[in-house]
Amino acid sequence: MRHLTTQFIEEMKQVLLAEKDRLEADFAGTPAHTDLGDDVDENADEIAINEVNSDLRARMERDIAKIEKALTKIEAGTYGTDDEGKEIGEPRLRAIPWADKAI
Repeated sequence: MRHLTTQFIEEMKQVLLAEKDRLEADFAGTPAHTDLGDDVDENADEIAINEVNSDLRARMERDIAKIEKALTKIEAGTYGTDDEGKEIGEPRLRAIPWADKAI
């Protein structure tokens, strides 16, 4: 974690917390199932909406889990490293604060 300043880590922590709150609110507002009715066209629309919502919810869950992992790493003093201990650069973390792989 030597490659990142305390100020940068605190900034990323605030970004992570804000993004987590936003994603959790979006997740809560995205229904797992939509019921449009019994008409064939309505059923087709319902299936399409449910597939999109399912994909969105799955992505939000994955991102929330990555954010929680990043926040845990901040508390552990290992933020900015991947699971193999390789440093993740500041530019990558600025772009994706929950990045979990060095590139």
